[in-house]
Amino acid sequence: MAAPTSHPVSPSPQDPHALIDNQADLDALIDRLLAEPAVAVDCEMDAMYAYRTRICLMQLGWDGGDALVDCMRPLDWTALQPLFASRDVVKIFHGGENDIGLMTAHWGLRFETIFDTMSAAQVLGEEKVGLANLLQQHFDVTVSKKYQKADWRVRPLPHDQAEYARLDVQYLIPLRDILLARLEELGRVEEALSDFDRIRVACVPDKPFDPDGWARVKGVRELDPARRGVLAAVYAVRDRLSQRLDRAPYRVARDVALIEMARRLPKSPGQLRRLHGVHRGLSEAELGELLAAIEEGARQKECKLPAHNHRRRPWESGSGPMTPEEQALFDKLRAWRVKRADKRGVHISRVATNALLSSIVKAGPRDRAALAAVEGMEPWRMREYGDELIALLTA
Repeated sequence: MAAPTSHPVSPSPQDPHALIDNQADLDALIDRLLAEPAVAVDCEMDAMYAYRTRICLMQLGWDGGDALVDCMRPLDWTALQPLFASRDVVKIFHGGENDIGLMTAHWGLRFETIFDTMSAAQVLGEEKVGLANLLQQHFDVTVSKKYQKADWRVRPLPHDQAEYARLDVQYLIPLRDILLARLEELGRVEEALSDFDRIRVACVPDKPFDPDGWARVKGVRELDPARRGVLAAVYAVRDRLSQRLDRAPYRVARDVALIEMARRLPKSPGQLRRLHGVHRGLSEAELGELLAAIEEGARQKECKLPAHNHRRRPWESGSGPMTPEEQALFDKLRAWRVKRADKRGVHISRVATNALLSSIVKAGPRDRAALAAVEGMEPWRMREYGDELIALLTA
């Protein structure tokens, strides 16, 4: 199948790659898309470059066209609400949880009637659910990896980069049609819709700085306890520099560099610059802040790891650790899940997550009504797995 024709709503005649960057053109685009039955949506972020993730570019595609919207401009993004909240227009994403989550958190948008092609592929049991894999499989289209780590803040946006962005939406509508037909054939539409409902209410708020985050840096447990104070100090200063420079923390200094600062205690800008992982663009003043933190941290006595510094296992949330009997049942359910996923041809998480199995074990349901009351046991999951789970729980 050939790619849909690309033509932005209002590019200049000289530049077919022009971005929509003013309110009048954005409003005109939204009005046009409200009359479409389906709109493909994708966003490009600056998560690899900026301190806090921002949406830099939005790609919108419809039957016969597409457009790129410059999200670096100070436009009224709430104007998108009628489109995204419309129940009559299907918004098609691929792995849209992050895109929707950021638009919800940053712009206050809400979504209705979405279709997520990655989620649908997972429900269908596809082994490779990345967009590049699905385009190759269904349309014999090869997607270049050249711009996977591109800086989407660059303006003017290079033409090749713009074309790469367009490809993310040009095939989503026909891909949705293919996946929907297979979902209907296998009787898994309801299962997919339940996952779409989860995705459409996603929210990705900015995470506040965690002053104890240094205790999760790889290598901290092998570090001399007397040097952990240095790590804590430079970890905090790195965050302060990252905010001021609007850079992702690793673009100030990688974690491995923080560990080396604590081990070697460099005393000059030159010694700091020679550490692997320290960004070469830091000024003398910025390096001086790191050196002051090293000196301050070195004066501290033994620094203990925070008591809460460990990853919770599935059963450690909610009502606490499992008893030996509960653990045995949890393991039994996990073994059943592996076999059931293999039989159905899906990933084990599509049968049940660890968190759901843990909730089931903790709830201890003895009949279908009690099992259905466990959060996460949607009607489709009850129909598919309910009897088997009750048999295991009551054996």
